[in-house]
Amino acid sequence: ANLRAKSYKNLMLEVGMSAQNTNTEIDTQTEARVLEIGRELFTAARDEKPGFFDKNFWAGKMMDWALKDPSFKIELFRFVDVLPSLKSADQISDHIRMYLVREDLNVSPIVKSALGVAAGGGLLSKIAANTVKSNVEGMAKNFICGENAEGALPVLKKLWDGGLSFTVDILGEAVVSEEEADSYFHRYLDLIEKLPESVSRWKEQELLENTPQGKTPRTNVSVKCSSLYSRIDPMRFRDSVDGIKQRLRKLLRAAVAKNAFVYLDMEQNDLREVLIAVAEELWMEDEFVSYPHFGIVIQAYLQCALSDLERLKKLADKRKTHFSIRLVKGAYWDYENILSSQRAWKSPVYLRKVETDANYERCSKFLIESYPAIIPAFASHNIRSLAYALTLAEQKNIPPSALEVQMLYGMAEPFKKALHSKGLRIREYTPVGEMLPGMAYLVRRLLENTSNDGFLKAKFVDDKATDTLLQKPVPPAEAAALKGHTTAEPMVDFSRREVRDHFNKTFEELRKAGAAMIAPQVGGEELSSYEARSYTNPSLRSEIVSQLKLAKPECLEKCHSILDAGEKEWKKRGYEERAKILHAIADQVQDHRVKLSCIMTLEVGKSFREADADVCEAIDFCRYYADEYLKLMKGREVESALGEKNSYFYKARGRALVISPWNFPLAIMCGMTVAPLVCGSSVIIKPAETSSRIAQAFYELMLAAGVPNNVVAFLPSKGSEVGSLLVRDPRIHLINFTGSKAVGMEIMRAAQEYPGKKCVKKVVAEMGGKNALIVDEDADLDEAVVHSLKSAFGFQGQKCSALSRLIVIGDAYESFKERFVEAVKTLRMGPAWEESAEVGPVVDQVSCDRLKNVIQQFQENIVYSAHLPVQLNGNYVPPTIFESKDYQGDLGQKEFFGPIVTLFHAKDLDEALLIANSTDYALTAGLCSRNPESIERVKEELEAGNLYINRPITGAIVNRQPFGGYRFSGVGAKAGGPDYLLQFLEPYCISESLMRRGFSPDVTN
Repeated sequence: ANLRAKSYKNLMLEVGMSAQNTNTEIDTQTEARVLEIGRELFTAARDEKPGFFDKNFWAGKMMDWALKDPSFKIELFRFVDVLPSLKSADQISDHIRMYLVREDLNVSPIVKSALGVAAGGGLLSKIAANTVKSNVEGMAKNFICGENAEGALPVLKKLWDGGLSFTVDILGEAVVSEEEADSYFHRYLDLIEKLPESVSRWKEQELLENTPQGKTPRTNVSVKCSSLYSRIDPMRFRDSVDGIKQRLRKLLRAAVAKNAFVYLDMEQNDLREVLIAVAEELWMEDEFVSYPHFGIVIQAYLQCALSDLERLKKLADKRKTHFSIRLVKGAYWDYENILSSQRAWKSPVYLRKVETDANYERCSKFLIESYPAIIPAFASHNIRSLAYALTLAEQKNIPPSALEVQMLYGMAEPFKKALHSKGLRIREYTPVGEMLPGMAYLVRRLLENTSNDGFLKAKFVDDKATDTLLQKPVPPAEAAALKGHTTAEPMVDFSRREVRDHFNKTFEELRKAGAAMIAPQVGGEELSSYEARSYTNPSLRSEIVSQLKLAKPECLEKCHSILDAGEKEWKKRGYEERAKILHAIADQVQDHRVKLSCIMTLEVGKSFREADADVCEAIDFCRYYADEYLKLMKGREVESALGEKNSYFYKARGRALVISPWNFPLAIMCGMTVAPLVCGSSVIIKPAETSSRIAQAFYELMLAAGVPNNVVAFLPSKGSEVGSLLVRDPRIHLINFTGSKAVGMEIMRAAQEYPGKKCVKKVVAEMGGKNALIVDEDADLDEAVVHSLKSAFGFQGQKCSALSRLIVIGDAYESFKERFVEAVKTLRMGPAWEESAEVGPVVDQVSCDRLKNVIQQFQENIVYSAHLPVQLNGNYVPPTIFESKDYQGDLGQKEFFGPIVTLFHAKDLDEALLIANSTDYALTAGLCSRNPESIERVKEELEAGNLYINRPITGAIVNRQPFGGYRFSGVGAKAGGPDYLLQFLEPYCISESLMRRGFSPDVTN
């Protein structure tokens, strides 16, 4: 009766409070036990210090220096990164001077003196430089247990004899070719096939081998799947999964035969979906479904970690044979945040260490509750995290022998001994490899050890109290934010299956709808035109994409008449309203982004990714120019004296003719159009004939966004007829052109030669380039090859910024050449919409024939030219690498605009700059180098409107890399930059006297 008398709300509150009290009691008991276990472990570890922080060793001293000055730490780690690529003592000495002997670095006099000797030159300097190198190599051995499996065996046996098991990882960060992937595969295979025989002779270790599930193999190998296939890309999801499986299947087969354990390492987040799919598919195959000695890694710093665990639990239930999950915090935190910021994506990782620690505990709880379907391995050096997992296992009556604690080789030795003394199985993650491929791993370990949030530093350097270190991780209520901000429109994430499915579905619907009818129009009516001409899909010549009617010359009078009336009204609209309409255009493009992308894929052969980037840039142009225009319209301050008012402001130049290209058929056309439009001008759009379908789609979206139909004219037409007349028409006040140098120069000449001339026409022209990338001797070749590949062959080299000349310095030449050629061999050709295709067609048959003639003409210079698959029925040109010593010839001077790149060998930076600056163009250029002085010199001397250092030379983003060149690359206008709108405005100055009869309003008594 009493219960019935209570309100539903009060009853629920009471029940909730009761449950909360119960949970509080459980949490209190759990927390008390966590603290108890944690204190026991700290007590057991208190008499030792990790060798890495021991100042008696060189590594410890180096860390001591680094921790005292963050700027020295960064330069020190950069020096460590470049060191293995330095071939001589002189090079080492130079880099020590450039990185570490600097006035702006706050280091002790003793350190500065020691480094000064190594950087000073002469015999003593060489001795000191070599000593530095040997010390760094010695430090690396703290983390890397050998150069190969054979060399690592003594270390592994020592671990085993000391009561520690191991998992072997082969170091290597970037595989750029199938040849390299095959090399890594054979190294893994060698480990799996040969290591079991060696370790079988070792003494029995009951703690390390016996588990409630049975005996665990002594041989344990961790595989980086990215090293098994060179073409991994979330965009090419199916191809990536199948490519990994092809080699991994053979490794797993060997593991089953030899009774070895194989872990699949988790890497950067971009690959996460691919790697989980590999496990889901491969572990369910008949020959592997009953094998229990597989594992996969989950990273707790990822916000999706718990949902990934739930997904893997379903796999375990379906499989009915257990597998292991190694739970780690994650090693790519900086990388993930930097990449997310550049892509304008939300970061996939937690931004605070405490949030990661809290999620690690949530994931630990899930793993404990999933036992024995999943066998948990807790990988951490954080005693709080481990004590929490051990407490939960204890509460679930899971024996210690069922669990595994994993730690990194060379780190946290006191904790390993403490845990071992408590009867826990400890497995060390033991990397094997050479210094050069091991540098990325080593630098990550250095960063981890010196991080202000790092647990080991907190304990062994900062000497924080035990109870502080064991505190429960409770994230603050407010959300963390990354430093750095970008207003760029985020590109879509093609690692997500639903995104790929949406693009594919939209594309197929577009193809089924058939060819589009394209016709010139203004003022809501179609203008007189010629009979329609068919344009075909560059990927498949038999498919008609559009039926295009080209405008006739006689339609121009009507076009101008309609625009004359519309322009007057458009100028009367307030500048705020015009800016608002540009934002509305951006919204329209954003709402139709997938369809617009698919039109470009169909019409000009852009891949979905390239097309989506094109759409994003168009959105960015609209928003950026709208906002910049509002800033300009606030007026400029000029000096005024008493009794006068001086004003400086801008007005629209007048009617604009936009002659847009086909290679960025939406973005460039959009930016070229909305810039004069927002300034108050009417605009005539003359798109490239081959990309008129996307141009018409954009024109229609502008009208839908509120642009009056008598302010913008859509005029697809022949350049030799209508285009030529418009260039000379006195009613055109400015011409905005993007295209070839030959056409651009002719436009600039013709624009000033016409009857009825009343003004000097403004011509804004971007005219292409012969773009160079210099690869220095100390460059990271892993990165240089990847950057070159993307820059030369993205969109089949049909970008005005595309890489055309690869200039490689000194000893780096042969090594780079070999790796670059092998990387290009992996590129797969196919239709632009196919997931597996990296190189699609060129835009039309004319371009295709022209480029094939170039390849034939310079056949003697070919280093590599791909074989064209016979089944392809489109405008395909094989990716081709030339090699030349004649940088003044056509290979060094002429723009080809296709998947063609030429290698040049320079003896030093002087010659590299001479080659790079030898052309008529100055659009984009790049440098791959880790030499600070070379970087500064190139910044000063390499002539290019856009210079990119240690990154691809394509992919400029609005307001981040304002784009445009000089010399014969253009007039220097920077699209997407703060001064671009000034090209479409006339500045005015009005000076008004305020004085009347000797007094003025601005003078008061």
